[in-house]
Amino acid sequence: MKADLLLLLADGLVIVMVARSLLHWAKLDAHHPLAAFCRQTTEWLVKPLRKVAPAAGRWDTACLLAGLLVYYTVYMVMTWVELPGSISSKIMAANFIFALIGILKAAAYVLLFGLIIRMLLSFQNPYSPLVAVLQRIFEPVSRPFAFLRMGRYDFSGSIVALVLWFLLVDFLPKLVSSVNLWLLR
Repeated sequence: MKADLLLLLADGLVIVMVARSLLHWAKLDAHHPLAAFCRQTTEWLVKPLRKVAPAAGRWDTACLLAGLLVYYTVYMVMTWVELPGSISSKIMAANFIFALIGILKAAAYVLLFGLIIRMLLSFQNPYSPLVAVLQRIFEPVSRPFAFLRMGRYDFSGSIVALVLWFLLVDFLPKLVSSVNLWLLR
C-alpha cells in the first residue's frame, strides 16, 4: 500500500515536470497560471539540476532529468524495502528501464490531457493563449491526420488520442511485463 502511494505521488510530480517541459518548449508565458503552477511545484528539484542539464534549445532537459531521477529513486526505495540486501546491478538496470517507461507514461498522460483541454477550450474559449500553445504542441503530431479537420472543428487529435491510449493500456504494460520477465531469468 505504501509503495503504491509513493508511486502515485511520483506519477503526479513527474506529470507536472513533463507538462512544464512541454509548456516551456511551446513558449507559454511564464506568468500564465498553468506555467506558474508547474514551475512553483517543481522548482525545488529542477533548479539544482540546471547546472548538470542545461536547456537543449527549447527543451527543458532539467525537468526531464528530474522526472527520471524521481522515478529511479522511487523504484530503488521500493526495491530496497521489498528486497533488502539483494539489490544487484540487474535490478538497478531494470529500475532504470522502469524509470524510462515511467517518463513515457507521464508524457503520454500529459499529451492526452492536453488534447482533452485543447478540445474543450476550442469550444469554450478558442482565443485563449493556452489554445495557441497547445496547438504548437500538437500540430506536428496531428499534421498527418489533417484530413479530419472540418471547418472550425478539428478531429485530427482523436487519432493521436487513440494512439496515446493504446500506448498507455497496451504497449507500456507489455514493456513492463517484458522487463519483469527479464528480471526472472
